Amino acid sequence: RKRQTSQMSRHDSIRAVTGTTRLFGCIASPTDHVRAPMIFNRIFAERNIDAVMVPVDIPAEQLPEGIKGLKALGNFKGAAVTIPHKLNLAALCDELGPGARATAAVNAVRFADDERLLGDNFDGHGFVAGLLGENPTDLPPQQILRDKSILIIGAGGAARSIALSLAAQPISCVHLTN
Repeated sequence: RKRQTSQMSRHDSIRAVTGTTRLFGCIASPTDHVRAPMIFNRIFAERNIDAVMVPVDIPAEQLPEGIKGLKALGNFKGAAVTIPHKLNLAALCDELGPGARATAAVNAVRFADDERLLGDNFDGHGFVAGLLGENPTDLPPQQILRDKSILIIGAGGAARSIALSLAAQPISCVHLTN
C-alpha cells in the first residue's frame, strides 16, 4: 500500500478542466518568474474548487488590450498581478480596494459579473504576516517590530504596500530607497 503524504506531485495537482472551470491568471511580462499558479492550483485541488490558474504574459504596451480581452472571457474571474503591471493595471480598474487606493498599485484583480474590474493590493499584509510568523524570539507578535527602524529597497507597488502595512505596526520608522 502506498504511503500518502501531504505533498502533491506536479501531476497530482492537475485537475480536469471542463466547461464550468473558472479561469484565473497571473498577469506578468515575462512570466518565467511566476510561481502563483503552483500555489493556487494546489489550493484549488485540495479544496476541490473547480478552477485553474495559468501564467498570462501581457507585454506592458499591450496591457489595456490584454485586459479587455480577458474581460471578454465569460469564465475568466480574476488574476494575481506582478511585474511590470501593478501600477498601470491599477489605473485600468473601475474600483480600487483600500490597499490599492493607498498605494496606487494592485496585486490582485477581480472581473466582476457586471464587467467592472476590481483591484486591491495585499502585498503588505502578506509580508507583515510572514515577518511576524517567522518569529525567532519568544516575544509576542505585537512586540516583534516594536521600535524597529526598517529599510525598504525599491519603491514599486509591493514596496508601497509593505510600507503602508508596516506603518500600522509599532515601529519607529520606515526608510524607502529606490
